[in-house]
Amino acid sequence: MIVTSNVGRTTESASRVLGRVTSAGAMMADLALERLAAGGVGPARAVGASREEIAPHVRNSPHQRDGVFDNPEPQSSIDPDLQVLTEMARRPGRPRRPVMVTTPRFGAPAPLAVTWLGHATAVVDVDGARIITDPVLSRRCSPSQLIGPARMHPAPVAARRLPPIDVVVISHDHYDHLDMDTVTAIAAGQPDAVFVTTIGVGAHLIAWGIPENRIRQADWWEEIVVGTPAGDLRFTCGPARHFSGRWLARNLTQWGSWAIRGHTHKVFFSGDTGHTERFEDLGARLGPFDLTLIAVGAYDEMWPDIHVNPEEALSVHRMVSPGAGADSVMIPIHWGTFNLARHPWGEPIARLQAGTRRGDPTVLVPQPGGSIDLEHRTGTGVAHPSWWEVSA
Repeated sequence: MIVTSNVGRTTESASRVLGRVTSAGAMMADLALERLAAGGVGPARAVGASREEIAPHVRNSPHQRDGVFDNPEPQSSIDPDLQVLTEMARRPGRPRRPVMVTTPRFGAPAPLAVTWLGHATAVVDVDGARIITDPVLSRRCSPSQLIGPARMHPAPVAARRLPPIDVVVISHDHYDHLDMDTVTAIAAGQPDAVFVTTIGVGAHLIAWGIPENRIRQADWWEEIVVGTPAGDLRFTCGPARHFSGRWLARNLTQWGSWAIRGHTHKVFFSGDTGHTERFEDLGARLGPFDLTLIAVGAYDEMWPDIHVNPEEALSVHRMVSPGAGADSVMIPIHWGTFNLARHPWGEPIARLQAGTRRGDPTVLVPQPGGSIDLEHRTGTGVAHPSWWEVSA
């Protein structure tokens, strides 16, 4: 049985993160794209649902302002200038040598385990149930597989070869977190998998043919309970500081983090986020967590609102798992797979390790495809703890 209930709300936002496009030209472009998508044109179809299709899913959210979602924190990010774009074009974040990739071997679900598949995609076992986060296993995170950011290492496993998945968790609708080809492959190959996501994102899944009765959506502080053969899992949509959008119009769908609770273990998944003190509320309500998966890469001084740097990622862990210390494990995600910022490839992990202090979590860095049994702190990811230095 699946039940959704409201467990609290955050305050209404004071400013939006990056605004939205409202010009007549943008509206015409949206309309043209929607017509292409309706005709089944590949890249247009990958953009997802139209504004009108999204609207019924989000109309009752208190976190909207003037029809778009918002962040409570004042905006401080700066639009990238020509110099930044030029530096990005030089691909500064590529590894110097091939990245170590392991082919995962999935057995029966464990009490608590994680297999990192690159970027924000991880297979997580919680009390015998199996979850995948933000599954992106295509070559590019783009509406087209001909252009856009390409993987800097092969995907450790194809979507059709994933183990049985109980729940697919999606944090927001950006291309590097929501990939049409990957989610539709999972939906087709795993008819029992349930999709848990933020409100509005479900409209994209429906547009791609995933039945609505397989989709559960939540706004900030709402809880979804999913029954699995191993028992119930509780998913609470937590706050995050980010934005959304797959075409010209931004912030039509919600973004969020996720607190995942089984009968024994608890996992936190950050999705994409800038630094926000609201994670203290999440930690007070739902923490501490046995395992956190927190974004550490694609940061830049030009966009501090939307991606935490490694030191801020540690701060997020401290907020959501107060007092947990080394008993809690942090797995860094959102780095090393796609070149989305100006920092060097291995810098996120070097800064993360340098930033840890006494009382911080145990930080484990599995290679793509690496698995870690958190009950015993063993696995392919622990066997090569400094694998990333070879490529950096």
